[in-house]
Amino acid sequence: MKRKLESFESFCQQLYPHEVDYLLSIHKFQKSKNIRILNLIHYNAKNPENRLPFDKTIDKRIYSYMKNWIEENLNKVDVDKFFEWLIETEKLIMTDTIQSTDEILLLKRIDEIRPSSYYFMKFYRVLQHYRDYLIVRNRPRNYAIVSDYLEKYSENYTRSQQLNNIINSSAEKVIFHKTDGSSEFARWEQTFSEIYFNETIDGYTRYRAIVRLTILYYTNREFDKLKDVYQHLDMQFKKDVFYSKRILANYYANRAMVHSKLNELDLALKYGYLSIRYKNSDYLFYLVNVCNILLRQQKNKQALEIMVEAFPELKRSGNYYYKIGFVSYYIKALITNGDVKKAVDFGESYFASNKKEIFEFRWHLFFTAYIDALFHYEKYARIRSLVKRYGLHTKEKQMKGTKQYLPVIQLYYQASGYMEGAINQDMLKKIFLEYINEIGENRFRHQRIVEVLNTIGDNLPHIVKEVISNYTGQKSAS
Repeated sequence: MKRKLESFESFCQQLYPHEVDYLLSIHKFQKSKNIRILNLIHYNAKNPENRLPFDKTIDKRIYSYMKNWIEENLNKVDVDKFFEWLIETEKLIMTDTIQSTDEILLLKRIDEIRPSSYYFMKFYRVLQHYRDYLIVRNRPRNYAIVSDYLEKYSENYTRSQQLNNIINSSAEKVIFHKTDGSSEFARWEQTFSEIYFNETIDGYTRYRAIVRLTILYYTNREFDKLKDVYQHLDMQFKKDVFYSKRILANYYANRAMVHSKLNELDLALKYGYLSIRYKNSDYLFYLVNVCNILLRQQKNKQALEIMVEAFPELKRSGNYYYKIGFVSYYIKALITNGDVKKAVDFGESYFASNKKEIFEFRWHLFFTAYIDALFHYEKYARIRSLVKRYGLHTKEKQMKGTKQYLPVIQLYYQASGYMEGAINQDMLKKIFLEYINEIGENRFRHQRIVEVLNTIGDNLPHIVKEVISNYTGQKSAS
């Protein structure tokens, strides 16, 4: 009995809060024990730090039934599992190996899949293949059923295709940060919003739109707007349109990012931990988000621990964008835990082995962390040498005028120059204030620059304190 409950408890610990919300909304249990178990699962999902034990006096067969019921009902609405079935069915049709049982299930789906369903477009294309399969075999009854469906929803399918073409055409501008103009930003903001909020459109297209809206708002530091959109999406996940563990993990990771940027760190950590409960190809990216939040909460030991535990995932990953992000935050975690020499050695080693990939993918993030380690280790000459040799200050200045511009490397370079005697104290203060003032009025970027200055202030406390005080005074006066 004990082993059985341990297995059940382990199963329940993997359930996401939104999964249990959905299960609560659809259950039709009459027996009080089933309802009690489901309510306790719901409570534990919402309160992972204060889980309550399950009643061991309840018959173990009821727990087995509940586990099967949960799996069955989540599988029914899991869009990823539905997609896998679609791919397999398409393969059977295209290879002329489809059986009568497969056809019965496919025809049954016709009564279930509507234009608002997540993979409506893929289902529609599979039915097109099936119609071709039927017509050459002279099977008019099934052919009529399929043709009626295809004709009825032809306009919906065409509309979804057109919207996806629009989304595809936006990818370069949105993802590669080419929407700096206010009119261009407003255009894509309206387009993506209209697609996402239109619940008559298929879920796949809507979710593609919100992913790009997320990138658009993130790039332009519009986190308040993004939070409002995600509040709406939160309610959508309590239905059956967008559900899969993969999509939920992505949602939790994005919520963590939004709350982190808004300095709502407790909420950020809550969603961050949810995002790394499920391991997929984006796991390292989600983990870095959690590490960042922990570091900002001064939970430095925990941050380092989760990074160390994830090293096997780092070695398995072939995604250098994620790997360099992980390495950068691992260096930061080492610094905050007082192991500066190890941070410097690790950064030096990784740079020597992955120089090409660093410059191709995430040079600014990596050098921000690596130079920070060198600065804490008082390797000021090494910082100035790196910056000059690879033109890092020039590369950073080329970002000036964009929403992504942060003169972090230039701040470290000038501070290192002061420590090396290249500039005096008054000049350094003046330069620091100029860098702060040139990044614009966005509060999130100012917050980030103040964080960097405070880090530099570990070595230059009086200068940085005066600079921040002067800057705060300027803002108050204006």
